[in-house]
Amino acid sequence: MNLKITYFLKGMLLILFMALSFQSCEREELREVTLYDKPYTEASASATTVNFGGNVDFTSKSFKSVTTTWTFAGGNPSSSINPNVTVAYSTPGTYEAKLVVKYIDNSVETKTFSIVVKGIDAPQPYNGTAVVIPGTIEAENYNLGGEGVAYHDTEAQNLAVQNGSAQYRTDDGVDIQVASAATFINYTQNGEWANYTINVPTAGNYDFEFKVASADTSGGASIKLQQMNQSTGATTDIGQTGSFATSGPTAFISKTITGISLPQGLNTIRLFFTGAKTLLDKVNVKVSVPPPPINGVGIFTEKSITSTNAGIIPPVNAGNMAITVQTTNTNHGTKCLFYHFDPTGNGSPQTGYALSHMDLTTSPYNASAYNYLNIAVKSNTARNVRIRLNTNSGNFWVTLKPSLPKYGMLWDGQWHELVIPFSDLLKDGTAESLSTVAAAKSSIKQFTIRTDDSDYTAAANSFDYYIDDIYLTVN
Repeated sequence: MNLKITYFLKGMLLILFMALSFQSCEREELREVTLYDKPYTEASASATTVNFGGNVDFTSKSFKSVTTTWTFAGGNPSSSINPNVTVAYSTPGTYEAKLVVKYIDNSVETKTFSIVVKGIDAPQPYNGTAVVIPGTIEAENYNLGGEGVAYHDTEAQNLAVQNGSAQYRTDDGVDIQVASAATFINYTQNGEWANYTINVPTAGNYDFEFKVASADTSGGASIKLQQMNQSTGATTDIGQTGSFATSGPTAFISKTITGISLPQGLNTIRLFFTGAKTLLDKVNVKVSVPPPPINGVGIFTEKSITSTNAGIIPPVNAGNMAITVQTTNTNHGTKCLFYHFDPTGNGSPQTGYALSHMDLTTSPYNASAYNYLNIAVKSNTARNVRIRLNTNSGNFWVTLKPSLPKYGMLWDGQWHELVIPFSDLLKDGTAESLSTVAAAKSSIKQFTIRTDDSDYTAAANSFDYYIDDIYLTVN
């Protein structure tokens, strides 16, 4: 009996335990469960197409991120860890912008944007067809597109037409003169230019023969040959004619730039006028052949020349002038000279002027056979400078003045090849010319760079000139 009661009680306790357990399970299933939000990132670009030189604003907003890293191919900056960044694109092309986000749970998310950077419109050759090279570029047949695109002209009017010429083109204001013997660009001013698109079937070196004249009695200014980037419009100097003299305003002569490397395909070149009253008829472009040596005597040049009487370089630091040999940004070859005004760092401080003499290896030197001093000059310090030859019969010089530029010289930080007649080199700057003093021509001793008394200043960094390619020629 007692045993039955015991089993009964055990059974009842088991049933009660199971009932309580079931109720407990029901209460747990009814409890509120909190689910955690997943990490995420939102990102955007203000534009996916932009003109070169433009900006794109990239923005991002991340939840539960540890690091945010942007990379911008073709952009500036090229990368950033900031969530929001403005990127500049200066070169046309298609580029990827990428955002990589790492979250607190070590997961990684990547977002990308394709950015198209547009260049300028494709150049349009005159009559729709590029000139095939070798061939002839007629000056009047510059590209289509108008002012600031195909050409730059100081005034909107065609001065040639206003002065009686027939009209060649009705679309623009470039001063095209129509004459019986030729049609050419006239009435040019410093800084004017015209673009020409050419077709080069075979990459190689080419010679550009410019047919030029000058309406200025002091001579024609150099024309620069520039290569234009067809995507950006940026130009690079690749040669220049140098200054020249002609017997009359329509007495065209040839000035040739040799060995210009052109890639295969369409190229756009720019002809840039560095002075006024230069006339341009055409440019004949031919396959380069090795040029003959210059008929002259080299003082400081790496050009091929028939004779040499080398100046001793570097000239001695003296007379407030410190001179160093530079091996970059030369006019030609591997070396040029830098003349720097330095009253404390030279070997012979002076008061009231700065100068330096370059002695010749053979001194005195008989230059009776020659008539011109050739020199390449670069400067952006607009100070008068004397270019001087010292002889046994005195010192003969010409003063280059920013206020009255001659020989194609400009103070623009670019190289300019000057051709200075001996007739312009005057004794003490005012008296007889070197061309008329036989004793002086036959006894040249030194090449000298000197400040001019009219605008001398002792201020630091007031006189910096780069000099290259000094030689004498017959013509």
